[in-house]
Amino acid sequence: MLRPAPMKKIAVIGLKRNQSKTLEVLHDLGVLQIEPLSKETASLVKNEVDSDALKKVSDELLRVRSLKSALTPKGGLQRRKFSSLDELLQVSRSIDIDQKVKTLLKSKEEIYSKLYELENTERVVKELSFLNTDLSVLNLKTASSFFGKIEKDKFSQFSSLVSSTLPQAVVYSSGEDFVSFVVIVPKSSLETFGSILQKLNLKLESLPPLSGTPEAILEDVRKKKQELEGALKQVESELENLSQKYYAVLSSVEEQLSIELRKLDVMNNLGYTENVFVLEGWAPLSSLERLKRALQAKTQNTTFVYELETHEEPPTLLDNPKRFKLFESFVRFYSLPQAHEVDPTLIYSIVFPIFFGAMLGDVGYGVAILLISLWIIRRMKNRGGHTIVPKFIRNFAKTIFKPTAWEKLARAMIPGSIIAIALGFLFNEYFGFRLNQYLFSYLNHTFGLSLPSSGAFLDPASSFGLKKLLLISGYIGLSLVSLGLVLGALNAYWERNKKHFIGKIGWLSIAISISLLGLALLHRQPFNPAQNPSLTGYIAGIVLGLAFVYFGEGANAIIELPSIVSHILSYTRIVGILLASVILAEVIDTIFLGATHGGPAALLFGVIVLLFGQLFNLVIGLFEPGVQGARLLYVEFFSKFFRGNGRPFRPFGGRRKHTIGELEEAEV
Repeated sequence: MLRPAPMKKIAVIGLKRNQSKTLEVLHDLGVLQIEPLSKETASLVKNEVDSDALKKVSDELLRVRSLKSALTPKGGLQRRKFSSLDELLQVSRSIDIDQKVKTLLKSKEEIYSKLYELENTERVVKELSFLNTDLSVLNLKTASSFFGKIEKDKFSQFSSLVSSTLPQAVVYSSGEDFVSFVVIVPKSSLETFGSILQKLNLKLESLPPLSGTPEAILEDVRKKKQELEGALKQVESELENLSQKYYAVLSSVEEQLSIELRKLDVMNNLGYTENVFVLEGWAPLSSLERLKRALQAKTQNTTFVYELETHEEPPTLLDNPKRFKLFESFVRFYSLPQAHEVDPTLIYSIVFPIFFGAMLGDVGYGVAILLISLWIIRRMKNRGGHTIVPKFIRNFAKTIFKPTAWEKLARAMIPGSIIAIALGFLFNEYFGFRLNQYLFSYLNHTFGLSLPSSGAFLDPASSFGLKKLLLISGYIGLSLVSLGLVLGALNAYWERNKKHFIGKIGWLSIAISISLLGLALLHRQPFNPAQNPSLTGYIAGIVLGLAFVYFGEGANAIIELPSIVSHILSYTRIVGILLASVILAEVIDTIFLGATHGGPAALLFGVIVLLFGQLFNLVIGLFEPGVQGARLLYVEFFSKFFRGNGRPFRPFGGRRKHTIGELEEAEV
């Protein structure tokens, strides 16, 4: 749980005739990351690449995907088993609908193009209804006709300029506030006409050839649209029939062709003799027996798995309980652990929500963030539909994170917001208002309890509460820094690195001894070993720790001594951020309450300050505790043990949806 899954490098050796079936089993298991052969093995075998099969599968996959993209999902889910590559290619090539689909798509495109032209003509002709004449008069060989619609004032400027500059031009117009007009310009004057349009910043439409009155043209357009829409329905019906007949089998063929292409690609890493093939790779130790059994069963005991001894760095497969897997993304964001070091996911998943809730520390903000998180999760599960969030905010959110990342972030904030609610109750903070005292007064009076009359079990804004919280944050800092050093020592122990182990123990001794010495000084204990013998132990711990660090990490490492102290003290920012939020909320509430004693204008001002102020503090509460909580873990905690830069485990394989694999065949 505190380490990635143990990995083992293995070699798989089998008969060449069972190579395809072996790769199919490995694909369906999805537990082996196939690697290039080691130098020792590569020197004993040869490499074979079936470039002809690779080209055939690639070309066929491209064709099938093109056909599938032209059709619509129909026919339901039909899973299919392909016994060989030859059978797969035969089934794929039997789907001989390429020319028919191409013809139908071309017809569909032509119909849409004609419909667009007709709709454009219909729109223009409707605007020209004020010309109660045969519009063929506008089809002139020596002149061009243009249409426009502009405000009355601008039309007056345009008309004046045209009449003064182009006396040969003819303008027909209609309308009051907005004027629709047609202007006929001699072709020899088009350049001058263009200058007028540019001067007035106008854009006009060139009229297409028209024949007949507006009413007759519109009737003709309506009939042609009906004919085209009928033809479009016929084309779509034929495409629907093809989809119903072929889409399911195309899906199966596409999926199996994709698998075959992956198998052919991975063959570059295989080695061959005359009758045998060999491959090497990494697999989780927990999956080895299942892998061996599956290969033996599917190849009649002719394929063998051998475990290899190697000093290579294995790939990393994080292995955490399901409820904590969410936080693996936050660890990966920093860096992926190496295969032989501590995986801090479990610690992060426990500590981060505590930090988030402690820095928020308010019932109102905690409830608000909890509801926002639940809403985000709901929206991500049911995308689409109506939303109250403005489009520009949605687009901005997409530039920060992908939708899946927002869902993970929302889920991570739920435990933190619950902790914030619990601590907010202890602190008596409800958007900065104090409410517990009313409840506690009733409970004390009714049931004889002894709950604090102030309503707060611990008030962050009071001198006593602040000191307590600062002390607690210091203890948290010491605990986490010490835990980080212990984990660093544990990494060194696993790696058999004695010097590094001793260095980490030295830093641990220094951190604890300096903290105890600081606490002694805070409690004003005498700084005299004769009067206070424990001081001798603290100083001895520091000196011994320095000696261990010098031995384990060298003299240069000692210059990092101030950073140990600063990292412990850095955790006091938890209290600083909490206090800033509490004080800001109380200032906002004080302004609001003061405004309630004034007139309507003062009350309105107070309500505005309350709403926008609390919204501002809520936004800060959403981001600041998250950023600072993550920073405390990434910088002050991870730096004590975490190296990162692990190589991710990428197994050969993928999920099947439309095909049946070797491992499912018996079940089916």
